[in-house]
Amino acid sequence: MVSVPKVSCDFDSGNVCAVDIKRSDYEWHVRFAADPHGGTEALWFYFRVDSNAGDAFKLILTNAESCLGGRGDWSNVHPVVRHLHGCEQRVDDWQRCNGGTMHRLPDGRFEVSWDVRSLTGSFEFALCYPYTHRELGETLNACGGYWRCDVIGVTQKGRSMLRLSNSYGSEKRDKPGIYILARQHSGETPGSWVLDGLLRYAPVELSPDELIIWAVPFANLDGVVDGDYGKDPHPIDLNRAWFSPLPMRHEVAVIQADIERFAKRCKLIAVIDLHAPAVLETYGAYFQLLKPVSAEADASKRFVDAIKKQLPKELVHEELFRIAQYPSRWNEQGTLSHWTWERFAIPAPVLEVPYSKSRETLLEIEHYRQLGSLLVRGLKEYANEVQ
Repeated sequence: MVSVPKVSCDFDSGNVCAVDIKRSDYEWHVRFAADPHGGTEALWFYFRVDSNAGDAFKLILTNAESCLGGRGDWSNVHPVVRHLHGCEQRVDDWQRCNGGTMHRLPDGRFEVSWDVRSLTGSFEFALCYPYTHRELGETLNACGGYWRCDVIGVTQKGRSMLRLSNSYGSEKRDKPGIYILARQHSGETPGSWVLDGLLRYAPVELSPDELIIWAVPFANLDGVVDGDYGKDPHPIDLNRAWFSPLPMRHEVAVIQADIERFAKRCKLIAVIDLHAPAVLETYGAYFQLLKPVSAEADASKRFVDAIKKQLPKELVHEELFRIAQYPSRWNEQGTLSHWTWERFAIPAPVLEVPYSKSRETLLEIEHYRQLGSLLVRGLKEYANEVQ
């Protein structure tokens, strides 16, 4: 008798639901959905399959059109797989899968599938490379003490929120400073990998005397740990809760206080918010603002123009800076970008980094890190320009 594979997601950032497993003549069909975890949008998935070594699988995302940005061609969406070899797993074990194959159903719906053969009997499958405290810890260890790590508050569920810094600055405010956030939307892991590249390259390239950086690697830490996608959740999207003086999420209150603290210890010149776009976007990373006032848009464009020559052309969009006008469920006045402009009159653009491809380049971890490392050079250029 053939044993039925087991699908699980009971680990950090795990997410899967509505699992149905059936056997065909030569492979297992595993139908699954991305769990919205009570929120409005769904997209992030990350789960483990335990089976027999050599088993073939067709992993089928059901109702893919209900995922954020999922109405269209999934052939350029390449999730990642990691075959497990005992308890010690490495980041470089992850590999991209084939592009999605779409299957039209008789009633007009469609499913998307990817083929995986289990090499060891257990594997993990995710929309994009996961990034958790484990990956962050490995990077900080590799940085040789360059980054200080401090707890600046707690999440709504009582988890410690970390902030990294290459200097505490001083009350003289004689050094330029840039504040960086990742994972306001907790499933948008490409932003974390760009930050990872920045963290790894800064010790080589950047003296704190040139530029002070403070960074919150997991803004929506509860969502990261729980496996939420984190876009437009209830009660409110983290990046729509930045109202002043009374923000609508505790995490936002914590980070706002830290940015205020930072601004008293440096010359604050910019804030960067790391995200990922809709799942089918494959034309490179780009900076974006949502319905800004004209002065805010002009300042952000100057920021992008100052750093763009350092960024690799094959990894960024031909239109590197965009003004977004898409509809939102929430008040756009509650974004980090808007709050930063109203409070400090400095640019705070969002950097959107794709999940799978930049035109013809299939994005590996090292591509994301490359973008982050070259971003360091661009930020130095900007700091010199505004001094």
